[in-house]
Amino acid sequence: MSDTPGAPQKVQTDEHKETYYSFQIKGWTNFDPMGQTLSKIAGNIEQGNGFLTLVEIVKTENDLAVIGDEEVKECFANVLAAKRLVRTVNELPKNLIEELRSALKTEEAEVAPRKPVASTGKVPGNGESAPRAGQWP
Repeated sequence: MSDTPGAPQKVQTDEHKETYYSFQIKGWTNFDPMGQTLSKIAGNIEQGNGFLTLVEIVKTENDLAVIGDEEVKECFANVLAAKRLVRTVNELPKNLIEELRSALKTEEAEVAPRKPVASTGKVPGNGESAPRAGQWP
């Protein structure tokens, strides 16, 4: 909450009282990590095929509403909404519960699209000079 007179006050629910961390990870691998999921990269690193050289906290926020990246904010908001839903699912009307079950079964059958991760630097490889985008689940 702001102590400045006349400044708009933020409304923060208990579920938003988490600390959110923006971070960067740097490392080296002996395989091309581009196009691989983060879990596959982590698995390869755990097998000794790479090393993390830096994990840096760039920024922290104690309020979801303050996060500047709208996509990240929406993802966290969706997770919080899903957690609320799980806690209160028995209070929902039966037909809505059935709709949720049907939607979840449909989602399980489909493969979720992967979100591209932008490279932050120019990484030459195989004659390429522009940054390449990776994938994350």
